[in-house]
Amino acid sequence: MGFICKLLQAKTVEEIVAANSALMTDAQKAQYWYELSQNIFAILGKVDAPTFEISTQEWIAVAQVQYPTLSDIKFADSKFFTTTLSALKEILERDWTNIVPYIAEISDCDKYGTRLYSHLCDYYKINAVVPVWGDTTKGYHAFNLAVVRDNGNLIARLIEPQADQIFIDQGPLGKYVPRLTAIELGIKRVEGVG
Repeated sequence: MGFICKLLQAKTVEEIVAANSALMTDAQKAQYWYELSQNIFAILGKVDAPTFEISTQEWIAVAQVQYPTLSDIKFADSKFFTTTLSALKEILERDWTNIVPYIAEISDCDKYGTRLYSHLCDYYKINAVVPVWGDTTKGYHAFNLAVVRDNGNLIARLIEPQADQIFIDQGPLGKYVPRLTAIELGIKRVEGVG
């Protein structure tokens, strides 16, 4: 009865998913998430986000002005498509990356960063919100670095994909210092990342 009460009291997608999956095993949560993700985009709807083309050189220049510690920059793409800061905020409000159940080593920080990147590429054709590795006050961590337009100018902002938060350098894990781009993900194992 307590489970049904919690489900009936849930008001956000996060609360509904938490209530539905509270008693599930990790394998059941993974299956539940997979099935949910197949339908959730149709339920939540898609944001009408404008896109703009920028070069990789522009992305690097803007990112390094804000984050000079970002030095090991490698990309698979030869150009980027970005959007506005306001559109990105609206996309994150509807994005379901943050509600995927956390499972150590299986669905942890680097997977959240690549999942958000893939979601933006697949559904919005935006590839300028790349996963990065860096330092936080809680340790080495994977998150996202976006180069977007704001009032006609390109700016760089960090995103914590597990919380859908956009910020400059102080995020949910304290101070963030990006160091490497996503090409390093999956190539070298970094101890203590989560």
